[in-house]
Amino acid sequence: MTTDQQRRMFQSAAVFNWLACLIFLPATGIANYLGFTPLMGNGPFEHMALMAIALFGYGYWIVSRDPIAHRGIIVLGIIGKLGVVAILFGHYFFGAGMNLRQASLSLVDLTYAVIFMRALRSLPSTLSRQ
Repeated sequence: MTTDQQRRMFQSAAVFNWLACLIFLPATGIANYLGFTPLMGNGPFEHMALMAIALFGYGYWIVSRDPIAHRGIIVLGIIGKLGVVAILFGHYFFGAGMNLRQASLSLVDLTYAVIFMRALRSLPSTLSRQ
């Protein structure tokens, strides 16, 4: 994966997160329009979750500017993306208010996690940078 491809990929991950915030922000009603049962209410914890999703998006944007310098954010992104998959499918499998259509959205996160891992492996080590 070239540096330019990595940059575009991390930018797309940022935009994906920001769009997810917009879609699931209760005030927009977009999630209901798309036929999703409400994933979030309108309380402070839901808003903090959306803020965290947006902040991860900002982190991906930062990585897009210099993946080598921000490899730690890539690691956090991998953990976060895999966590989303585990949480959504966990709720689906244990019948906790998640349908398969909603849980399947996390497959995009799984795809990004795999691509993030590939990008991380392709970066030169920090030792060789000095």
